[in-house]
Amino acid sequence: MANDPAPNSPDETPRDVLTQAEAEARAARVSACDYVLDLDLTAGAPGYRGDATLRFDLAGEGDLFLDFRGRHIERLDVNGRVIESLRWNGYRLWLPAEALAASNTVRIVYENDYDHEGDGFHQFIDPEDGEEYLYTNFEPYESHRLFPQFDQPDIKGTYRLAVTAPAGWELIHNTAPASVEAAPDGRRRWAFQPTKRFSTYLFALVAGPYYVVRDRHGDTDLGLFCRKSLARYLDADEIFEVSKQGLDFYADFFGVAYPFGKYDQVFVPEFNSGAMENVACVTHNEYMVFRDPPTTNQRRSRAEVVLHEMAHMWFGNLVTMRWWNDLWLNESFATYMSYLCMDQATKFDSGWLDFASSIKNWAYRQDQLVTTHPIAGTVEDTDQTFLNFDGITYGKGASVLKQLVAAVGLEGFREGMREYFRRYAYGNATLADFLAAVERGSGTPLAEWARLWLETPSLNTIAARWTVEGDRVA
Repeated sequence: MANDPAPNSPDETPRDVLTQAEAEARAARVSACDYVLDLDLTAGAPGYRGDATLRFDLAGEGDLFLDFRGRHIERLDVNGRVIESLRWNGYRLWLPAEALAASNTVRIVYENDYDHEGDGFHQFIDPEDGEEYLYTNFEPYESHRLFPQFDQPDIKGTYRLAVTAPAGWELIHNTAPASVEAAPDGRRRWAFQPTKRFSTYLFALVAGPYYVVRDRHGDTDLGLFCRKSLARYLDADEIFEVSKQGLDFYADFFGVAYPFGKYDQVFVPEFNSGAMENVACVTHNEYMVFRDPPTTNQRRSRAEVVLHEMAHMWFGNLVTMRWWNDLWLNESFATYMSYLCMDQATKFDSGWLDFASSIKNWAYRQDQLVTTHPIAGTVEDTDQTFLNFDGITYGKGASVLKQLVAAVGLEGFREGMREYFRRYAYGNATLADFLAAVERGSGTPLAEWARLWLETPSLNTIAARWTVEGDRVA
C-alpha cells in the first residue's frame, strides 16, 4: 500500500501550484462542498494527526484531484470503498473515476508536520518562556497543508472542526466553540460550531496558551489574543474601540450586518505579512503590540490595519473573488474603505493625509518606472498571485477606487455596494460584477473608465499642440 508521496519520475517534477484553467475546470464539476475535520494536537510534537471527511456533489466524468500537501496518508475511503493504492505526488491526491458518484463522501486519515516558514500550520516556541504557539496562514494556496480539500476561492465550503489539544491551550477558529470537554488523556476536546460557507484560504485555527481579553459589541463577541509574554503590552481598549466603530460603520455602509457571529483578533509571532482576514479570526503581526509608548502615527497605522481586515469580512469573505486576478481589487477596496471608515467613524481623522503621502505617493513612483503595468491583469496560476502585487496593484488600485467614488458620488457607490452584497453574498464575483453593481447604484457607465484606468499602464500625460500662421499661433 503506497500511502506516502510517490517518488518523482525522471521526467516529472511535481509542483505545488494550481492553474486558473485547472481551477475553472474543477469548479465546473464540484459543488455543495462540506468538510468535517478532526485534529489531534500534542504539546511539543513535531506534527499532528488529522481525520478529514469531504462531502460534495460532482458533475461530469473522469478522475478528480484533491489538493493535499502532507507527510503520510493512513487511509483513503471514497464512498465507502477503501482505495488501496494511492495516486498522490505529495501535492495532489487523485480520486479514481470509478469510485466517484453524483454525491460523494471522501475520508482521509493522515499525519502531517508543522510548518516553520510562516505559511501553512506554523509552529513557534517562545524563547522567553518556552511556550508553544500554533497558527494557520493560507492565502493564496496553502490551506491544503492542513487538510485535503479543493483549494481554490470559487469552491466554497462549510466546515465542522473538532480538535483535541493540551488542557492549558486556547483554541480560536472561524466560529465559537460549541463544547469543550475533558479528554481521557488529560487534554481537552474542542468542538466548534459549523461555519457558514466560505473559501478554503480563509479557514483558521490558532492554538496555544494565548493570553485573552474579551468584550462584546451588540450581539458580537469580541476577543483579543497574544502570547503570554506580550500580555503586558497589549493595548486592548483602543483596539476594541476602533473595532466597534468599524463594525458599526461597515454594517451601515454596506447595508449588511456583520455576517460571521463573533470577531476575534490574534497577534501571532513570526508572521509573514501585516495581517490576514481569516473569517472571524483575524491574525495580526505582533509588531502592532507596541513594546514602547506608540506615536500617533503608529496608532493610526494600526487602526488602518484593523479596519482594512474588517472590511474584508464583507468584501473578500462574504463575497469572494472568483480567481486571484482580482486580488488587487480585494486589497485595494479594503484599503480605500479602511481610510474612509477611519476618517468618518474614528478619532484618527487625518487618515487621508496619510493616504496621499504614503499610498498614493507610492503609486506615483511605481507608475513612472519601466516595470509599471495595468492594475487589472491576468494571473495564470497560484505562483503568479503575488508577482505583481506592488505599488500599482495595491497603491494605484486604491487611489483609483478613491477617484471612482469621487466620480460617481459616495451615495451612488454605497448603493452599488449594497446591491453587490445582496446579489453575491456567500458566493463569488469578478471585477465585471463589481463594476456592474456600481453602475447600477450610481447610474454611471464605467466601461471606458475601466479601460483607461484599470487596463492601461503608466501615468496620464498632458501635451500642448498648436499650429503657427506667420508669426502668430493660430
